[in-house]
Amino acid sequence: MIVCIMVSYMFTRHTYISACRFLVLLIGVLWLSPPHAAYGQWRAGRNLEDRPTFSIGISGGAMFDLDGEVREIDRPLYAYTDDHSGAAPEDYSWDELGFDDQYLVVGIMLEKMWRFVSLGANAFYGNPSVRGIADRDYYIGVESVRWEGETYEHLVIPEGQEYRGDIRAGKLDLYTRITPVSYETRRGTALTPWIHAGLFLFVGDYEIDAGEARDLIQYERPPRDYVVGGEGSGTAWVVIPEIGLGGEIRMPLGASTHFSLQANYALFKFSGRSGDIGISSRHEKSLNVDYHTFGFRGQLEHQVGRRVELFAGVEFARRSGDAEIRAKDRPTEEVLELREKFDKDVHFQVSTVLGFVGLRF
Repeated sequence: MIVCIMVSYMFTRHTYISACRFLVLLIGVLWLSPPHAAYGQWRAGRNLEDRPTFSIGISGGAMFDLDGEVREIDRPLYAYTDDHSGAAPEDYSWDELGFDDQYLVVGIMLEKMWRFVSLGANAFYGNPSVRGIADRDYYIGVESVRWEGETYEHLVIPEGQEYRGDIRAGKLDLYTRITPVSYETRRGTALTPWIHAGLFLFVGDYEIDAGEARDLIQYERPPRDYVVGGEGSGTAWVVIPEIGLGGEIRMPLGASTHFSLQANYALFKFSGRSGDIGISSRHEKSLNVDYHTFGFRGQLEHQVGRRVELFAGVEFARRSGDAEIRAKDRPTEEVLELREKFDKDVHFQVSTVLGFVGLRF
């Protein structure tokens, strides 16, 4: 229960109650069930008798069904002034920029199991790239773009300009799975539910080539310097905590072979200020985040030596999220002074299918 409280502290009260109710229900079922039922037996924790507990594997597959969109909604400044001469609201999508294909990824998997808890990490790397011709002016924030010996932080790809983008992307899933009880039938099939607490990290190092840098213009109000064309670069990252539920059914197929089917669902809901979750921005924003992920894994496990298993299988995972980014409520004089940009709605989703193989010992 202490672990559950610590993990759930950063999440909504509803999520905390759901996870803890699930844990209490499982413990209650274990407590009230007879120790040796006619068809099986409840156990405290996961049954690891005569099983290897540390696994390492490699994976490879595809990242697909990419969808991302940023919609500018309204600008707080416009509620207090008739001056609407700044930039008009715009929408940007991954599909528009050319991210609408499948991309290959490779990765590594690690897991250590104990009776009541398991720790694991899954990582993969991909190098998606896009090429296209801008069908309108794209105004992009970067970390570095050069013009006449100076470094700037904004780039514009003008309409009709051919461009190329490369992203070196890495993903890391860290998870803890609490396994308070398990159920095993007389024929050896084991059902193990768990509470999932995890951390999803994504880092992308990107480069944008929009031809030769040829001018410097000012855009927005108050004005910002934008380099027309050029080669820009930067790093984007996302860190999302997760809490959820899942489980495994492990069935014997012979004296030394088992089939395992796993499922997992997790979420993150947040409503508050950007600074509360470590997001740094020029002006603090109000955030509402709704993130969900679910996945399935099927694998064959075959004993190849004393306390050594070979495993291989396939897994599917899908992640999606929506965020509302709004300016904080401020006095009129602050709104007029700060001249914040547009409020935004953000949506993203991505799916992966991976095949994997490894050893457990």
